[in-house]
Amino acid sequence: MKRMLKGAISALAFAATLAAGSAVAAEKIKFGMNAPQGDNPEWNALVAFKNHVEYKTEGEITVDLFPSAQLGAERACAEQVQQGTVEVCLVDTGALAGFYKNIQVLSIPYLFKSSAHAWSVFDSPFFGDLAENMRKDTGIRVMSWGENGFRDFTNNVRPIRTPEDLKGLKMRVMESPVFIRFVESFGAAATPMPGSEIIMAAKQGVIDGQENPAQVNYDYNLMDVQKYMSTDEHILGVHAYIISDAFFEGLTDDQKAIVLEAATLAARIENTQKLAGAKKYIDLIREKGVEVHMTTMAEKEGFAAVSQEPVLEYLREQVGAELVQGLLDTAKEHEASLYGL
Repeated sequence: MKRMLKGAISALAFAATLAAGSAVAAEKIKFGMNAPQGDNPEWNALVAFKNHVEYKTEGEITVDLFPSAQLGAERACAEQVQQGTVEVCLVDTGALAGFYKNIQVLSIPYLFKSSAHAWSVFDSPFFGDLAENMRKDTGIRVMSWGENGFRDFTNNVRPIRTPEDLKGLKMRVMESPVFIRFVESFGAAATPMPGSEIIMAAKQGVIDGQENPAQVNYDYNLMDVQKYMSTDEHILGVHAYIISDAFFEGLTDDQKAIVLEAATLAARIENTQKLAGAKKYIDLIREKGVEVHMTTMAEKEGFAAVSQEPVLEYLREQVGAELVQGLLDTAKEHEASLYGL
């Protein structure tokens, strides 16, 4: 009896040791983003990431999701990824410019002809090299790139169909030299301010208009204070799925592959849902009484002819002519391949 009891105790001790070992081996990922929880492309992408990682690793890695900037706004979240206190974040590349200035090259206006064109370029060696250089410089690894929506012009004065229609308008822009130069190239007055001030500024006449993606325009009620919108799609917001490189290197090879696969899945879901939802938001904006002009490819070429070179001049000074030309060439190659031009 004593021998059986001793054996049982030994077995329990062994099981406890195994359990403790499993607990030590388990990894936890904190994944933060600005967008809210709900049926939106960003949240759906994060849920897909979580489900894929936890399923494929059989619970070796668990993923906790933190929407609505619970881990801080995008720049703060990226800082925590760099420091290793947060493992993964979804951030707009604009939030990474303070860590890695070359990321500004993605702000070239009218670079992408369409979402499909952008997705193709995201998978190019250019984006791979950009990510690798940033990883070496910052310790932040980009696992995948996603679409954060094309930015469009809105205003209260007149429809914007040609570059001349922007002349003299007071346009709110992000507090970014690229966006200031871009808007001023049309003869408009650039008024930098935080997004939270747009509605009040429009009501008070401080600004005539602004520029944001359709989803932002609707979700943040910006169309309640605007009469006209043009889908000129001047600059594409790019999302980066970033991970702490130190954390990533601590994973097994199998775990690394699963996490990268999950990030690719998340980006694909975000991309397709952003594009599929474009009509929905345009329809909702029209229901508010806003006059929407659907900008043609030919009209976009006219906007590009006026605004692209002033921005390129600035970017060449900031990140180097070689990097700028590399992205322009890559975009042109993928455009030709995609559209057979």
